[in-house]
Amino acid sequence: MATTKVGKKVIVLCGGSNGNHALVADLGRRDDYEVRLITRQPEAWKQKVHCREQKFLTDAYPMYPAPTWWIEYSGAADQIFDWDHANEALQGAHIALMVCPVSAHEEILTQLFAYLPSHPIIIGTAYGQGGFDWLARKLLKGNPKASFVTLFAMKHYPFLCKAVEYGKSVNLFGRYPDLRCAVSPYKPRNCEAVNFFLDDIFNKRVKIVTDFIVATLGATNQILHPSICASIFRDYKKDKVIYDRHKMFYLEIDDEAARNMYDLFITEIPTIVWALDSALKRNGSLRYQVTYEWISSLVGRLPTFAQPKAVLARALGWGLRSNQRLTKVKAPMIPAKTSDGRTGMAPNVASRFWLDDIPHGLCVLFGLAELLNLEVPTILDLIRRNQNMMEKEYVSELPDARGSLLCGRHAHETSAPQAYGIFSIEDFIDWMAWDRVGEPPAISLLLHWLQMRFMLLRSCDKLAITEYMTNDMGKTV
Repeated sequence: MATTKVGKKVIVLCGGSNGNHALVADLGRRDDYEVRLITRQPEAWKQKVHCREQKFLTDAYPMYPAPTWWIEYSGAADQIFDWDHANEALQGAHIALMVCPVSAHEEILTQLFAYLPSHPIIIGTAYGQGGFDWLARKLLKGNPKASFVTLFAMKHYPFLCKAVEYGKSVNLFGRYPDLRCAVSPYKPRNCEAVNFFLDDIFNKRVKIVTDFIVATLGATNQILHPSICASIFRDYKKDKVIYDRHKMFYLEIDDEAARNMYDLFITEIPTIVWALDSALKRNGSLRYQVTYEWISSLVGRLPTFAQPKAVLARALGWGLRSNQRLTKVKAPMIPAKTSDGRTGMAPNVASRFWLDDIPHGLCVLFGLAELLNLEVPTILDLIRRNQNMMEKEYVSELPDARGSLLCGRHAHETSAPQAYGIFSIEDFIDWMAWDRVGEPPAISLLLHWLQMRFMLLRSCDKLAITEYMTNDMGKTV
């Protein structure tokens, strides 16, 4: 029986991303939503946002020659805040949705958790790559209002879109067909509440998965983007190599990129998933929810000599090149100049294709593989090739005293378990047991605070009272 019931739905959209352009246009035209937007540039969002959305007979099959058509609509945010007034935006809100790069999660969550309202609220991300729950746990620790928060993270980004003019217009090229989401605490009413909002926001049923690790392992961007970037920019050297045109991204997938994607989809990630499922004693639930359905479950378990890699890799490349949601996507590139003065285009290594998918994508997978004592040569090779373009060092050339390669100069910038001080599978298993139900409610903390003071006053020990208040409040009273 449904228990979630609200009047006007109050949603807080966090950031001025491409996705929030689409959501402001969509939800801002509906009478049953109050849309609040927090952005660094509030003055740019004063007018309605216009959206052109490409539609398909079914989102599940966007390939040629399936027909497509475009619809148009406009909507506006009801209230717009800058981040200095995030506390006002969160008051009375039902849900705060982060539609942003994974690399921005920590900054935005820090702001949101600093201004938590004194009422239950749902907070989550439209893309849960990179251990979203690990980060949330670190940032929520010690927060007296932590028990008011229901967290969620979506496994797949719900749509592909690009802002045409910031704060004014956006093209939405298509919606992801199968949306899944992790929820904490994983309780029936919390899951129902998340479903109540997300199903309505994204116009389709969102399936609840059992664990945030499903989103961390199952994110597809960390497979697609590094494989394609390493291929189409294989000869890139900063200040020495530039390109005479703006490359297309998915349309230029070649055999090398397809083979690397095959290795990750079919071999290496399923191997990590199977080993982790066993270590965490999940009885196959991770394999079912993360492993890339029947193709990886069946093909990936065949002996190497029996795997039709060439055929399936080419089919994978063809499927991406012919996907009408993806055909207009350009590679992340910016104007550049070489040291000898030649001008052209170069990869934009500050884009989320690198900043999200290497430190918060492949490095997380590689970190888990190290904990499980697994060799994942394609993941390691893609990290090294992409980190060279970024001028970063997440994995080093030689192992450290623990035998880990995830010890480069910038390894602390990753979301790998090692960045949280986890260096063994036993520690990881203990660390995964996050008891959200055991978090004391805010009112209990207040009662505990008052009870301790009452006990100290009764003891008539002025020194003890002064010491306690100094340690607890940071000042004497």
